[in-house]
Amino acid sequence: MLRYLVLILLVVNAAFLAWSQGWLKPVVGVQPDAQHEPARLQQQRNADRITVLDVSAARPASTVGVASEAASVASTGASQTAPPASAPASGAAASLAGSQQASPPVGICLQAGPFRSEDMAQVKAQMTAQLNAPTTTDAQGAPAADTWTTETVPVSGIWLVYMGPYPDEELYAKKLSELRRIKGLDFDEISTPPALSRGLSLGRYTSLAEAQNGLSAMKARGIRTARIVVLRPPADMQLVRVAQATQRAQVALSAVKLPQGKAFSACRS
Repeated sequence: MLRYLVLILLVVNAAFLAWSQGWLKPVVGVQPDAQHEPARLQQQRNADRITVLDVSAARPASTVGVASEAASVASTGASQTAPPASAPASGAAASLAGSQQASPPVGICLQAGPFRSEDMAQVKAQMTAQLNAPTTTDAQGAPAADTWTTETVPVSGIWLVYMGPYPDEELYAKKLSELRRIKGLDFDEISTPPALSRGLSLGRYTSLAEAQNGLSAMKARGIRTARIVVLRPPADMQLVRVAQATQRAQVALSAVKLPQGKAFSACRS
């Protein structure tokens, strides 16, 4: 078998050698370095007259003509578009008027709160320390820049249908297990304020009448120990507003320490 393989390789190599030397051209009609498209050579005209030029020493005259023409067009266009001598003054006046109309307002409106009346002493002390500006108005009657005002806003109360507080974790866990067995019942665990901690809320309402209806619904489902507690009584609270806070005031207000961790944000209305 090996003998036949060697013989085949010898025959293949001999055939390739004969083809590469052009000995097989009368048989196959082509050789490796033959020109397959001789018509290209026939289409060349005066190939012996082609010379190579030094581009650094040659500068076509057309380049100079194009450059001069471009300069002429540029100067002509500049002379045609240039305004008359009286135009700069009127153009400057128009630009000034446009910039005055497009100028942004003095500042942005910021507000914080609402705050309870007992917290307002701390709020006012912080505002005076940071802005140090009384409540004043400009010529149009609007609040001047970096001055602050207070606004009274009514805040509704919050009532809970509540269970607890439970004295120990064992009883608390037992009540949790009982409520979880009631199908479709939603409730929340209460951790603040401390007086209601380790308790359970079966509903949160913004009026006493709604809370009473919620309590009746819980009793109809077999929950007998629930009651109504006031989480936040209705009251008039104070909103602090800086109608035109400049950039300096915005930086100062970001450092103000307000009660309940509240901070200034963009005015909502």
